[in-house]
Amino acid sequence: MGVNYLVLLFTSLYLGGTFLYYKYAQKKGMEFRYKPFYLLAVAILFVLSLYGIITGKQFF
Repeated sequence: MGVNYLVLLFTSLYLGGTFLYYKYAQKKGMEFRYKPFYLLAVAILFVLSLYGIITGKQFF
């Protein structure tokens, strides 16, 4: 089950960093560019790892 925590940590950092950069870009009036497929894949990994931690199942 340790892998779920590791995946959750890295996906949380990625999603949190993306959100902070989005807020920063809005504040400065810059264009916010992102890769939607990467963001979607990371969000799915985040949800799966969170579900695995809650239910006690290991997905990775």
